[in-house]
Amino acid sequence: MKKLVWLLVLINVGLLAYFNKDVILPSAPKAALLAIHPEKISIVTQQQIDALPKKGAAATAPTLAAITPPTLDAAAATIATPAPVLTPAKTTCYEWGVFSAANLTGAQTAVSNLSIQTSIKEQSSLEAKRFWVYKPPLKSVEAAQAKALELKALGIQDMYIVQDARWRNAISFGVFEDEQLATNLLNELKAKGVKEVVKALRNQGKGHASLQFNRLTDTEVIELKKLKPEFPEADLKEVACS
Repeated sequence: MKKLVWLLVLINVGLLAYFNKDVILPSAPKAALLAIHPEKISIVTQQQIDALPKKGAAATAPTLAAITPPTLDAAAATIATPAPVLTPAKTTCYEWGVFSAANLTGAQTAVSNLSIQTSIKEQSSLEAKRFWVYKPPLKSVEAAQAKALELKALGIQDMYIVQDARWRNAISFGVFEDEQLATNLLNELKAKGVKEVVKALRNQGKGHASLQFNRLTDTEVIELKKLKPEFPEADLKEVACS
């Protein structure tokens, strides 16, 4: 009897599982079938196919620029950099003199050829006095150059060979307003072994004027100093800018 009861239970469970298998076991997804309407199907001719718009190669493929990642240089270029700070060139003011009336015009012409702006400062007789320390003219420019090399070997650097017609081939060591400064230089040169060096009153107060230069660059100062051998009576010195 018990066997019959268990058999009926198993049959009922089996029938229940069979009729409810869609609930108990998940079914595989089914693709939705598209409805087909034969009356809407038409045959396309070759001419209709040719008339269809075609995509160009440029439109179908992305350009190289579009797919290329930005380079490091391009990225750096986008970073804003501060503008460089321009440092103004160093300038200084100079006075060159004193010139006699005859030599003033020549000095102005020489400065004009350098495209340097200058102004004239009138000098009184007392202000015009200059004391010159120099070695008298040698026989030739070659002799003057050889003597200059000897002087450089003694440690003397501040000098030049005079080219002025009257004092040609003399060696100038400096022109001073203050006589004591000229005397000090004379004694220093003699202590170094320089012979036949002279200190003299250069223009005896007969000077006429000086040339003043405002805001000269280093390059202009170098060019101006190259003119000194032509005007040994004049002293080129740095002064305070007005």
